Amino acid sequence: MHLVALKTLLAIIETGSLIKAAERLNVTQSTVTARLQSLETSLGQKLVQRNKNGASLTASGLKLKRYAEVILELWRQAEAETALPPGMAAIYHMGCLPDLWPQYGQILFDLVRQLTPQIALSSWPGSHQDLHGWLNNGVVDIAISTSAFPSGDVYTAKQIKEQLVLVGSRPDRPVRFDKGYIYVDHGVEFARDHIAEFSDADVARISFGSSIWAKAYMLANGGSCYLPVSLIANEVMNNQIFVIDGAPQFTRQIYLAWRHSEQATTLLSDLIQQFLEQIKDTSHDAFNADK
Repeated sequence: MHLVALKTLLAIIETGSLIKAAERLNVTQSTVTARLQSLETSLGQKLVQRNKNGASLTASGLKLKRYAEVILELWRQAEAETALPPGMAAIYHMGCLPDLWPQYGQILFDLVRQLTPQIALSSWPGSHQDLHGWLNNGVVDIAISTSAFPSGDVYTAKQIKEQLVLVGSRPDRPVRFDKGYIYVDHGVEFARDHIAEFSDADVARISFGSSIWAKAYMLANGGSCYLPVSLIANEVMNNQIFVIDGAPQFTRQIYLAWRHSEQATTLLSDLIQQFLEQIKDTSHDAFNADK
């Protein structure tokens, strides 16, 4: 109701009178008056001053005008983004940590598109806090993160192990005390294991909170760092990046979580299994990280 009232208020402002606003909206003048009064009663403020020459805004009306324009524009955008495209039976929303999109999000997105062509798709990047909140509130149907989603009545979570290997711009880069070493923040567990393994090492001069950024930096400037096997498979096969022999290897957990719903149950019947098989092939069969 307030959206209609806000549209009516803007029509009054733009036309300069209640009569002209009624003509523009194709309603009676009494309807325009009722909508305006409803809005004024709700806010407890006089918004429009009527006079012989038409209508003018009060101070409160002038303040509300700015918000009304923003609210209605946001609503138009929301309608456009949430409306189903022609021929689609439903819309499925995914959330993904940006750093996991190339190895996991893109694969899952493509599988949903291939298996369910009648379902429209949207995907959103976000932090783990964003993803957890979106999943709980039903904003997304499935999410991928590097932090745990506690299983419960709302959704189911599955853990995926991801291998982290030391790679470099040259095969002969040292395992320890490499001046070009780049520290990549892969989470709390990695940080703990990394400190235990390299307790005698100095603090890295370069660090990144993103595997994607770290890989791009290393390709451009040289150096070494720990990266996920699935992210560097192509570069290793093309001899752009080299796995450093004799270096300790680590693992981190990737978490996939999805909401319980009739739509999700139908959609995920084959999807999760195919997704797990495909990322296993990508991570372990693209190249042998132990060689």
